[in-house]
Amino acid sequence: MITKDMSHWETNISQVISNDDEEEILIRGHKMSDLIGNVTFAGAMFLMLQGRLPSPPENKLLDALLVASIEHGIAPPSMVSRCFASYGTSIQAAVGGGVLAFGDRMGGLGEQLAKLLFECVQAHGLRAGEQKPIAAAATAMVQEHNENRARLPGFGIPLHGADPRAPHVLDIARSQGLFGVHCELAVELESALASARGGRRVPMNLDGVGAAVILDLGFDWQAARLFLITPRTVSMGAHYLEEVAQDSAWRHIPAEQIDYTGG
Repeated sequence: MITKDMSHWETNISQVISNDDEEEILIRGHKMSDLIGNVTFAGAMFLMLQGRLPSPPENKLLDALLVASIEHGIAPPSMVSRCFASYGTSIQAAVGGGVLAFGDRMGGLGEQLAKLLFECVQAHGLRAGEQKPIAAAATAMVQEHNENRARLPGFGIPLHGADPRAPHVLDIARSQGLFGVHCELAVELESALASARGGRRVPMNLDGVGAAVILDLGFDWQAARLFLITPRTVSMGAHYLEEVAQDSAWRHIPAEQIDYTGG
């Protein structure tokens, strides 16, 4: 680890050009003027994070994941955003507050599973299409979590019997030829969980699907939360604006709904 001061920076992400001959912004070597109108937001996000433009199938799958992640009702992030709106804050403060609500127990489970999937594939040298080794690795992972009394992240969801978004994203991964070893492992984990619970299914949720998909798309596991937080900021903004339009003020919990347990 190198200690650096604030006087010098290095980046290969972007360059701002402004001189007598040219006004331009370069993104990973691509002119912004060429990207505008020719690349989707999903494609630009792919370029920013991976340094190359996606293929049409990669673009379609990433776009599908972003759409699937854009909204999920008045969940904690949008709830925070709506509360901020009722207190008279700005939209950026409300969205920022909603973003800060994401953590290891809500919104961050995709990152946790992505790390587990990545490490499992690397440790066992798993390859797409090798069903038996993948199934064995999944069974071992489930058994380890059960022995440690730990919940396997990315499976089950409180608001649904089964997450309605997850199968559609996986179907697109299959149809685009991008259903790789991480998606295969995630599906085997779902089967192994069911076997460990006597046949009771614990379906993969959007966090789980997102973890597998972003790894098969070549993203780093540490980037997993971006693919939920980025589209969900639109949701937070929409909920903020609706709350403002409803002219609510000072969202709070009525005193009679709070049980005092002090002496």
